[in-house]
Amino acid sequence: MTRIFLCALVLLATPLVSAQQQGGTPPSPPPYTQPTFPDNHPQAQQPPALPKQQGEMTSSDIQQQIQETLSEDPTLNDATIQAKVDDQSIILTGTAQSETQHRRVLQTVQPYTGQRKVVDKIVVKEKA
Repeated sequence: MTRIFLCALVLLATPLVSAQQQGGTPPSPPPYTQPTFPDNHPQAQQPPALPKQQGEMTSSDIQQQIQETLSEDPTLNDATIQAKVDDQSIILTGTAQSETQHRRVLQTVQPYTGQRKVVDKIVVKEKA
């Protein structure tokens, strides 16, 4: 048993010793790439797009961009959500058909919050 362990240890250490003797470094892992998904991957699982130039946007600009983003999201077609934005908060009102839609709305608003507090007044019709 000891011989098997020693043989395994020698086999594992040989590439490292060889690399050090040649003055090289052990091979590095390949660079990280984003995973890709098939075309039928549900859009609801994709994170919302980040807002453009948030630092230069006024509260009304942010409110308009949130409303546009929510209205363009096909997973929220049957939800009725309104966002009111001021310097301190983002107030969400309306109705979501499911908890999944509710989470999607909160996920969509998150990139716009900055220092604002999110006030969630959304009514969820179908409780899980």
